[in-house]
Amino acid sequence: MATAQTIGIVSAVVLSGLGYWYMSKDEEEEVVTPVTVTPVAATPECSDDLGCLSDTPHCNDDGACVSATEYFESSAGSLYPAYGSSDLQKPDARKTIVGKEMCAKTCLDDPDCVGFTHWEERYTTEHPAGSDGEPTHPENDLCYFWSGPNGDDVTLTPTAAVGDSDEGDTDDLETANNKAVTYIKTEMKDYVPEVVDDSSTSAAETVENPFYKPTSTPTGSGYEITDTQSCVDSRQW
Repeated sequence: MATAQTIGIVSAVVLSGLGYWYMSKDEEEEVVTPVTVTPVAATPECSDDLGCLSDTPHCNDDGACVSATEYFESSAGSLYPAYGSSDLQKPDARKTIVGKEMCAKTCLDDPDCVGFTHWEERYTTEHPAGSDGEPTHPENDLCYFWSGPNGDDVTLTPTAAVGDSDEGDTDDLETANNKAVTYIKTEMKDYVPEVVDDSSTSAAETVENPFYKPTSTPTGSGYEITDTQSCVDSRQW
């Protein structure tokens, strides 16, 4: 028969084992909630032209991509012919600039650019509307750029120069359907180039040569040279 002491020892061992099992069980059943990290979307590099979308191609001072046309005042019509011929962007380069936003960005990036005319729809006898009504002119949705007045009146502001979209070509009835919009940099809407006065000549250009000149009646085997400013006479042999 087991003694009371033996029973006590066995009970203690059993209780210790049960306690350890419960403690281990709690640790095993403890659920660790994983932390989900949401990746932050990369901000477009505004300094990189490719970072901004074509409908908001300009990077402003705050580093945000915005519409480039916001920096312009627009008027229906063309700068030609009153403002003269376009003098910025060679034809090959101009054909790669498509859409008013990209035209506006190009003008903003060029300190010499005052404004541009964007052809939303362009027609001529050679390039009438297609069978689906769409323009077939190769320069549709393209732009012409100006640095200032290049016509007969160089005092004409770009705002005052905007004329009809047919550009005064009344002989070609197709051009009456043209749709053009001119965009002028807001700060340049009243631009008139400074007139440089070339009539005045600097004093340095009008001063008479003060150096030696031969006398009117040279004598001897040489010429007597007189410098009236230094009062020095010399003889050239």
